[in-house]
Amino acid sequence: MGKSSRNKISKASRTAGRTRSPKNLGWWGLIVAIVALGAGLVVMSRPEQVVAVPPRLNDHWHAAYGINICGEFIPGLVDGKAGDTSGIHSHGDGLIHIHPFSSRYTGLGANLGAFADTTDTKLTDTSLDVPTKDNLKNGDKCPGKDGKSGEVQVMVWDNAADPTGRLLKSDFAKHAPKDGSIVTIGFVPKGTKLEKPPSTGSIPSDVPGAVPPGAVSPGAVPPGAVSPGAVPPGAVQPVGPDGLPIDAPVSSAP
Repeated sequence: MGKSSRNKISKASRTAGRTRSPKNLGWWGLIVAIVALGAGLVVMSRPEQVVAVPPRLNDHWHAAYGINICGEFIPGLVDGKAGDTSGIHSHGDGLIHIHPFSSRYTGLGANLGAFADTTDTKLTDTSLDVPTKDNLKNGDKCPGKDGKSGEVQVMVWDNAADPTGRLLKSDFAKHAPKDGSIVTIGFVPKGTKLEKPPSTGSIPSDVPGAVPPGAVSPGAVPPGAVSPGAVPPGAVQPVGPDGLPIDAPVSSAP
């Protein structure tokens, strides 16, 4: 075997037995770290999968409510100076109308706090301030001979048929009424049993034959539509040789 061949074999043997240097391992480790970081950033940049919890943007719910101050229900609230900016409001009819204007007020965002904001009312676990009454705080006394100290309470029922209901323990403003449910907000002496409000039973779903807002009664003509046989606005009614509308009934008189 020639000298040149022996040198090639010797060089190949040294190369095969050589291990990766720490420098090479560090380089590959850096590449792996960069790839992992890139993958993580891609995952984080994806929009979160948000599950739409009702009420949704196209829903229109109603909940009956009342505010009991020291044993008496006050008149229903109306929208405040800013108007309805959330879709959680009232017409003074004792109902909370729930049709969210934005995702902020969908799901659990359609709560008593949002309703209070719309009606210029303040509700906390320890105070109640409505436009027609003084700010009431736990411990303030109710007027009258007894002069008992009152406290803020909130009682809720699932529907008009619910005989018992439940008394909320905390986070009153975060309570999100369900469609058809009932809420009584009270400032009453401790131990007072809160009753359902006078508006109970007036929710559209509780009234036989009632038509929810935005819906059309059976047989009614939707707004903008034309009744069968009617001439659309701007159109010309065709007439016959006798000058009468073609669809007009023929008289039997001589």
